[in-house]
Amino acid sequence: MGSSYSNQIVARSPESWALVLAMSSWRRVAAILLISSVCSLTAKAGSGPLYTKGASVFIPFVNATDVSKSDASPQIRVGFSGNHNSSFTVTMDTGSVGIIVGSNYFTPPAKGRADPSFIGPGSETLTSSGYYFTGDWYKTTVHLFNDTTAAASSTVPVMAVTKVACIEGARDCHIVDHKGVDVHYFGVGFAGGSGLPQGTPDKNAFLNVTKISGSGSPPSPGYILTTQGAHIGLTSNNTKGFAFIKLEPLLAPTLEQWQSAPASPNVLTDWQHARGTITVNGVSGRGGILFDTGVNTGFLTPPLGVTVKTGMGPTTPHKAECNTNPPTCAVSGTTVQVSFPDQSQPVASLNYTVGPNNGAQKGNPVSPYAVSVDHTGAPFLNTTVRILQGFAYLYDAANGFVGLKATGNAPPRFAMSKPWGVAVEGVFQCFFGWAKVNFGSGSTIGSLSSAFVATAPRSFQPTEYSWPYTYIYDSYNRKHIGISSGVPASDNMPAATSLANNVYTWGASGPSNGTNEGALAAWLAAAGCQ
Repeated sequence: MGSSYSNQIVARSPESWALVLAMSSWRRVAAILLISSVCSLTAKAGSGPLYTKGASVFIPFVNATDVSKSDASPQIRVGFSGNHNSSFTVTMDTGSVGIIVGSNYFTPPAKGRADPSFIGPGSETLTSSGYYFTGDWYKTTVHLFNDTTAAASSTVPVMAVTKVACIEGARDCHIVDHKGVDVHYFGVGFAGGSGLPQGTPDKNAFLNVTKISGSGSPPSPGYILTTQGAHIGLTSNNTKGFAFIKLEPLLAPTLEQWQSAPASPNVLTDWQHARGTITVNGVSGRGGILFDTGVNTGFLTPPLGVTVKTGMGPTTPHKAECNTNPPTCAVSGTTVQVSFPDQSQPVASLNYTVGPNNGAQKGNPVSPYAVSVDHTGAPFLNTTVRILQGFAYLYDAANGFVGLKATGNAPPRFAMSKPWGVAVEGVFQCFFGWAKVNFGSGSTIGSLSSAFVATAPRSFQPTEYSWPYTYIYDSYNRKHIGISSGVPASDNMPAATSLANNVYTWGASGPSNGTNEGALAAWLAAAGCQ
């Protein structure tokens, strides 16, 4: 599962779905991300997000034994209210967003598009294989099962597939049924909205839980994955010991562009994929990282100047996704390392060396089945489902974090994390890079305050994070400039949820009781970062 666009900052894996994208829009997004990669700021660890006791519910993988011992993608049992199937098994994919199903699994309402549950038409593409699905979105209650019991329920749009076709130049598209009656995909990832407007968080059943068994309050919008299952809802207890990686907001599409408002008011935006330092054969570059449980073949774009030799990969017990014509599998001896934020002071890292037959490294649980290499685009790595062999994986949709906690199943030299470490490398780097040069120009944006304006050159410290702010310190003017990724304590009011992803300033004492300088989107537009 996961997506496979030609620019690797968006998902880069087979079997996922995403909207076909206008090239002009895509080039703009790619340009922004590339600007970010060259404007990176040195990281400095801070305090992580705050969690309360809260509610959480466990959804077990029906194939947990296989997930624990092999490169199998995790599967869960789900069902829909009012449909003829009480439950069915589906792959849980962090490389895509949303649920798309054929008529064998979901029956649209009798009134069809005239029904109040109809959201709008849908179309999705499995870009690696070349399958193209069309259908209709209906708001539906989705049940998440623990054995035979519905442990949680979500209210999300579900796409009822009506037609399957192959896109031009499809790599591996073989249609048996043009109506797609047996199609079933269950995406719980993020960053699907980068020019892909139907892959928005309102479609994610793990983030929009409205009811859990034995609790009157829905859990927070986030989850933790292990080899055994998914813990939906982040609490002060289940988040202990994680290293946190700060995510940048994905401001397009905006909330107004979503097809359906999310069930949780804390799902205010979508987030870009994590960024880290990718080192291939000893050469490093900053790039996007996708934690994708839907694939076992990795996808790698190495740093600029690194050429990775390729050849055929494993064919048993299944054919590697890089056994194409010509083959793109990284050859034995290729070394790959990912560090957050960098190699000097990582809060988490994983590494492997491509093994025999251009396949997995023996004795290294996080090593992918094979690695497909593409030398075009910004540095990128898809970790594959094997990430769960070495780490518990966390996604916090409210505050914009992914988290990793080494489980000990992989030796520390292959999988390492520091409890409560926070990596903020690359966070909002385009904006902060612009601020360094332009905040002394004497200009303001619209009716925003002049708090940023100064006549003297700016002197900035490294990026830091202290919940809920990512910020830098202007030592010359003794000002902090930051961005809120959650509800600031100083905005403790009913409308506070609308103030996430705003720019704030404070005095020299630190990020508290700041002045709201307006929406981040306006500042990014002025900075040329959007």
